[in-house]
Amino acid sequence: MAEIIKGQQINGSELSDSGKYYVMNGGIAPSGYYDSYNTEADTISISEGGNSCGYVQYNSSEFWSGGHCYTLRIKPTSSIATHFLFHYLKWKEPDIMALRIGSGLPNIQKKDLSKISIIVPTLDKQLQLTVLLSAFKKKIENEEMYVANLDKQKQYLLQQMFI
Repeated sequence: MAEIIKGQQINGSELSDSGKYYVMNGGIAPSGYYDSYNTEADTISISEGGNSCGYVQYNSSEFWSGGHCYTLRIKPTSSIATHFLFHYLKWKEPDIMALRIGSGLPNIQKKDLSKISIIVPTLDKQLQLTVLLSAFKKKIENEEMYVANLDKQKQYLLQQMFI
């Protein structure tokens, strides 16, 4: 169905604060930026190491997959939509995070990740579910942005009270 590929480590001194391609490693946010990419757009990544190992992310643009990052390459013969697989794995994220081993720098082993079973409905059903789940995801993002803006407004108003 999908091939699990471990990223390639690059020296931290080669990263910059801005650039064309972000670098994903073991975290939720990019580690920095690099002048080249090693992973195509429309790819799912899973954090391999660190405190947030098991974090599932959809990458809509090219990026550099670092040494603490797994990417999923869906096989051409597979009948699974990338967005469906992303939503499914995001739902299974707590189970994926439970695969972590180690305490100093926890990580997830590729062999354990490959054992996750996935229920694959028909392609039509996948696309229907993807539309619905993407709409919910967008709604959640909008609500989070609304709450953040209300918090900023609240902070501003509180500051004005005590001038």
